[in-house]
Amino acid sequence: MTQSKALVLCLAVLPMLATTACNAQNQSDQAQSEREMSSSTPSDDCPVIESSNWVGKLTPAPHDGASPLLFVSGDLTLPTPGYTVGLKIGKADRSAVPSVFAVISTTPPDGMVAQVLDTQTVSMTAVAPASRLRSIIVICGNTRLFEISAAMMVKAGD
Repeated sequence: MTQSKALVLCLAVLPMLATTACNAQNQSDQAQSEREMSSSTPSDDCPVIESSNWVGKLTPAPHDGASPLLFVSGDLTLPTPGYTVGLKIGKADRSAVPSVFAVISTTPPDGMVAQVLDTQTVSMTAVAPASRLRSIIVICGNTRLFEISAAMMVKAGD
């Protein structure tokens, strides 16, 4: 093959190689972008952006032998309207004056919704695991949102 024919052949193949290399780079960039998006997604299942105004109240046991009641309430800011939110009593630790978990459950809205922040109040009343509590720990998924200490709890009659 003469030098001029080899040069023409190289010049003809060069654009194809460049196009192939560019396509491979674009696919690599797209895969990297998808990995970054998936890694920025929270690892737990709690959509709560912010929580505030937490109140815990433990009513004393009545004289008839019934169990004391625990009331917990707070405000949650969620990423969109339409979430169904619940709050229930969870496990308590095994100390003499236990801490108890208040567990938030969330269900996202179906279909399309406005992309605006939405604040909801969530509350519960349940039988308390003990007549005294050290704290109430509010959790959502794997996230600890707030801890209401014994000093912060509303006293009976307040």
